[in-house]
Amino acid sequence: MKTIHINSDCTDLIDKIKPAAKAVQNGDIVIFPTETVYGIAARADMPEAIQKIYTAKKRVEDKPFAYHIGSFEMMFSITGKLPENITGILKKYLPGPYTFLLNINGVKTGIRFPECDVAQTFLNECGCPVMATSANISGEPSPTNIDMTAAVQKSAAYVIDAEETPEKGASTVIDLTTNPPTVIRQGSGKWGMKKLNIQ
Repeated sequence: MKTIHINSDCTDLIDKIKPAAKAVQNGDIVIFPTETVYGIAARADMPEAIQKIYTAKKRVEDKPFAYHIGSFEMMFSITGKLPENITGILKKYLPGPYTFLLNINGVKTGIRFPECDVAQTFLNECGCPVMATSANISGEPSPTNIDMTAAVQKSAAYVIDAEETPEKGASTVIDLTTNPPTVIRQGSGKWGMKKLNIQ
C-alpha cells in the first residue's frame, strides 16, 4: 500500500493521482477522500475488483455499492437518458453530499457525485466506471480522516490522504424511484424536495 499526500495548495493534483487511478484500471482498490467520508473504490466492470471491497470491509455481498462519478458526462454514460424531471433534480443537488438511487435498466442503483476536487479528479482519471463505499469495516464508524481507514488499508494499492473531510459525516441518501422521493438516510446534505411529485 502506498500513500499519496494531497494538501490544500497542491498544484500537481492530476500527476499525483494518476498512479492511484491506474491501479483502479488494473483491478486494484484505492482509498480516496470525498467531502463527506473516505471511500474505497474499485473498477465497476471487474467483478473480482468489486469482491476485494467486500472482503476488505467484511461486508455481506447482498449489499451493493454506489457508482461514484466525477462528471455529469460520466453519470449519463452509466444511467443512459433519464426523465427530464429526474435530471433536473440531479443537476440541482450534484455535485454534493448526496447519494441518489435511480432505476437503471430495472435495477435500483446508487449514484454519488462528490463535491470534492480530489475525488472528482481521481474518478475522472480512472476513465472507467467506479463503484465505491465508505472505507471502513462494515458496522464501524464511517471514516472522516485517513487514520480511521486503517482496518482496510492493507487491502488497498493506494491511499489518497487529503486530511479531514469537510462535511465530517455520511452523504444523504435519496430514493428517486419513489414518488415522492424518499429520504433513506439523512446525512450531511440538506434535502428540500421531500414533497416533490416527480412523475
